[in-house]
Amino acid sequence: MEYFYFAIICVLFIFAIIDLNVGVSNDAVNFLNAAIGSKVAKMRTILSVATVGIIIGVLTSSGMMEVARNGMFNPALFTFHEIMILYVSVMFANVILLDIYNSLGLPTSTTVALVFSLLGAAIAVSLYKISGDPSLSLA
Repeated sequence: MEYFYFAIICVLFIFAIIDLNVGVSNDAVNFLNAAIGSKVAKMRTILSVATVGIIIGVLTSSGMMEVARNGMFNPALFTFHEIMILYVSVMFANVILLDIYNSLGLPTSTTVALVFSLLGAAIAVSLYKISGDPSLSLA
């Protein structure tokens, strides 16, 4: 069973790298779209301002994902195995969702995609847990 969890950690690491790539490119497109389209400044100036903005955002947003995670589900109510499945499904769904939206040129938010992936995965794991245990019910 230890190899199973090691494989899950490896998959999560790979998905984190892919999600970082897809998410940053999505945020960059959202951030730069209006400025480049309206030609308010030279490309070099726009990219410099965007770089400074992204660096400031990274340095000041330390608790945002913790707030999103705590609002979606209570990890104390799940087993370690269920949490690992939940996080793998969240990362997989987030990468697929953002990649599809970016490929089709549709606007999306990485934070909204992550929060609702967490919500959907928590509901799915909860329903799986309820269906497997006769002492639990939807009520």
